[in-house]
Parts: sequence; structure tokens; C-alpha cells
Amino acid sequence: MSPGPPGKPSSLNSKLYHMNKNLFFAMFSLAFLACHKDVHLNSATSMQSSNSVTFTDTAKIPINDLGTGTYMGFTGGLYPGGANTPSGTYASDLVSFVSQILPFTPKGKVDSTGKGKIGVIGIGGSTCGDLLLTLKNKTQGNPATNPYLRLVSCAWGGGKASLNNIMNPNDKYWSHVDTELMKNRLRPTQVEVIYFDTEDSTSFVDFPGRPYQFRDEFEAAMRVCKSKFIKLKVVYVTGRTTTFFRREIQHKEPSPYYNGWGLKFAIEDQINGVPGMKYDGADAVAPLVTWAWYQWADGTTTPRQDGFIWTPYMTADGLHANDVGLDTLSNRLQNFLLTDPVASIWYKNNNHRLKN
Repeated sequence: MSPGPPGKPSSLNSKLYHMNKNLFFAMFSLAFLACHKDVHLNSATSMQSSNSVTFTDTAKIPINDLGTGTYMGFTGGLYPGGANTPSGTYASDLVSFVSQILPFTPKGKVDSTGKGKIGVIGIGGSTCGDLLLTLKNKTQGNPATNPYLRLVSCAWGGGKASLNNIMNPNDKYWSHVDTELMKNRLRPTQVEVIYFDTEDSTSFVDFPGRPYQFRDEFEAAMRVCKSKFIKLKVVYVTGRTTTFFRREIQHKEPSPYYNGWGLKFAIEDQINGVPGMKYDGADAVAPLVTWAWYQWADGTTTPRQDGFIWTPYMTADGLHANDVGLDTLSNRLQNFLLTDPVASIWYKNNNHRLKN
């Protein structure tokens, strides 16, 4: 941020300064939307007119909309082959793992009498915490959701929970996690689900260099999570929303877009059996990682194929969601958890009766 003018401004100058500042942001926003409108309307038209969409290889298209199209030579889709849903052995394993999500006591015993809990925690930065706390308010006490769920935000803002922090098992971030769990009467042995959302602190932007670095750091962080939570079954990721008016390298485009690619590459590593992401068997080193719903959109009023949009007016500062934005994001995430055939196994109230 640039320093302010020296000395104390007059009342009139101060008013003019703030009026000009507000006018600048309003004009900037309108110009931003106008510059992108025609391009994305043409993209939307082509999507409606053809089942085989050809995208400009350098255009930032939401990964789930990209499908079998390519970005910088890399095929889209949240999963391999341009797909947006899991398949094969990985999909079967996903069902098997989430079916084992049960309410555990602090001593590791299944208990449905009230002592058992299903720990769902948020690991990451401030945007992770904001979303998880909003989801928590819509989950606990909701008759549609599993009554054994205990949602706890272990997120930490202020740049204290980047991938570089989380991938270090001795970082002070993990002391923060322990404190939050204790405050909420949840033990590490009861944590079975993680919602993960953060960024690294790198200062370069390159493709595929940045996504590859993010992938490697994320995979290291997953191995740490596996070692911290012995009953961890699955980690859900959403990627990041696009951002506006930000100057920090890690918080301005294309970094948020590349975040999603890094997650995609990490999940592909796991599906392809890369040893550092092995999730099954006695020698597993990482939890199973999968997509919840993907939350990057191009920042215009033109919606994605699923109708989702993300604009500056849904944010408080171009990075953090405001109340409207949080309501939008949490509704999308909760709808996924309630309707996805796999996630609903553990999140939805299925009236299961457990034998203790």
C-alpha cells in the first residue's frame, strides 16, 4: 500500500480524496466487467452450440468447464481424462473410506450414545476458516445432517498457515491446531475429515511451474496430516475463488487459478499410484484426497456452466468473502455434501443405527 500524503489534510481535501478513491474503484470494476463480457459471452455461446468445445489454449477457463479442452497443453477436468467425477479403483476406494467414518470416543471406540464424534476440521488460512465456520452454522442442529458431526476451524490467518507452514510438522501452526481442538473438546483421534484451503508463499508465477510446486508442497502437507490424525479418512479440497484488486503475488491472478491446477495434479498423482501419495494399505503415507465442489470462476457476471459466478461485490477486500459471498460458497459446499453420492454417506443424516 502506498503511504498517505504528509501532514493532516483539510476536511475538503479529505472528502475529495475519498470521493476520488471510491470513484476509481467503481470505474475499475465497470471496466473490468466490460473488458471480459464479450469474450465470455462468445465462450458461453460456443458451449451451448457444440458438445465438443474448443477453447483458446491460453484462456483461463474454470477447470471443471474446460473438460477435455486444454490450458497450456494440459487437459482440464477435475479428474484425469477431462472428467469431473471420480472413477475406477479410486472411486471405489473413496466409497469404502467414507463408509468407515463413524462417531469415535477420545479413546478410539465407536459410540453412538452421545460420546462419539465425527471430527471435521478446517486446515488452512483465513478464507478456509471463514467458510468452515459458516458451514458449521448451517450444519449443527440441522435435521438434514449427521448429528454426530463436530465441525472445528483450525484455520489461522495472517499468513501463518501457508503450505510452507503446514508441511512442517514442527511449525507453530500445529500448536494452534492443538489449541483449537482442545477448546472445542475434540481429540486428534476423532478427526476423520479435513476441509483444506490455503496457498503457498512463493513469489513466482509460472505454468506449469507454480502448480507443480504447489502440488509438491501440498503432498508434503498431506503426509503431515496423515501423521497427525490416525483416523483421518478423507481430505476435501475446493481450490480458491478468484481475487480482485490484490497486489500480493500469491493472492492475485493467476495464482488462485493455478492453485486449482496444483490440486488437480496432486489428485492425479494419487490416482496414478505415486508413492508419496499412497493412501491405502498398512504402508499408506497420505489420506485420500478428493474434490468437494470447485470454487474458481472467472470474476465476471457470466456464469459457469453450473450457474456459479464470483464477482468483486461478493468480497470484503477482493480476497475474503463478505456475508453474501460466504452464504453463496457455503450453500454450494453444503449442497455438494448433501447430494454427492459419496459425501452424503457421512454428511447427511441417514438415520444409521450403530452397534456399540
